[in-house]
Amino acid sequence: MLIQFFKKNSPSSFIFLPLFALLFWIIAFYSKQNTFLISGAPFYDIIVNKLQSFHFIAVLIAFLLVIAEAFLLNYIVNENGILAKPSMLPALFYIIFMSNDSTLLILHPIIFSNFFTLLAIHKLISSYQKDIAFSNAFDAGVLLSIASFFYFPNILLYPLLGIGLVYFRTFNWREWVISFFGVLLPFTFVFTYAYWNDSLANWVDLNIFHPIMVDQSKLSLSKSFYFMFSVILLIILFSFGKLFTGFLDASQKNKKGILFLIWFTVLALISLLIPTAPSICKYASLSIPVSVFCANYFLKIKKKWWGDLLFYLLLISIFINVYSG
Repeated sequence: MLIQFFKKNSPSSFIFLPLFALLFWIIAFYSKQNTFLISGAPFYDIIVNKLQSFHFIAVLIAFLLVIAEAFLLNYIVNENGILAKPSMLPALFYIIFMSNDSTLLILHPIIFSNFFTLLAIHKLISSYQKDIAFSNAFDAGVLLSIASFFYFPNILLYPLLGIGLVYFRTFNWREWVISFFGVLLPFTFVFTYAYWNDSLANWVDLNIFHPIMVDQSKLSLSKSFYFMFSVILLIILFSFGKLFTGFLDASQKNKKGILFLIWFTVLALISLLIPTAPSICKYASLSIPVSVFCANYFLKIKKKWWGDLLFYLLLISIFINVYSG
């Protein structure tokens, strides 16, 4: 019943979706776990320094950002016809994948990074069939660059600029050059500021050399996490199996959007190889493409009982994992 409700793109979903998210996040407001992660990302560290003593406000900001990103992702997918029909499922699955473990229910850096990454994706996809897209190319470069200053490993998402320009634009060398300057702009400001304050060497050491030199401890995962992960992995495998059903009959924009998100998935997986503090949070970037793939699968399920069974199994596994920790 719940999955059928969110299959529709009804106005009431905008009310129920935040309430649904609150079922996962309510525990975070009263939790005593650390609300932040250790990070050398300059933009994230500025926020941490301001909110270090304000647990409730930090969790509230994280919660509101996840809700905003879910709606933004849903808007991008529906506005650009990436799936067969409009629904609230991309937003629903984004909230699920960003809230499925207690360690995700904090103000971690990828929450901010995902926000700017989504804006960059919107700029790239919305440039499709525009006569001139210089501003889209520049803005996408700036936004992806800002995203990496919240979470450094997302620097490996930069190739999305070129991939997006290939899929959504006819070749125009000026757009490529402009996007490159867009990427450089935040670097220019940050490096100039760091150099002026004699902190450039410290920033490079903290973000690049320190994670490589320090021994990475392994994550300690519970049995409930492995159960939830097995359910999620099963759904993802089903989703990928269904991804190209009806692909040949889809619109060009639909095909290009799916292929773009597949490349996103590949780059996000590669970014996991960059050493960081061990945390489930490092997988959060994958929530963007995987949410769309899972939404596509549940939209195409013909047997209602099967969709309900899978979805409720997913919810049960997540509630056990979140509330048993």
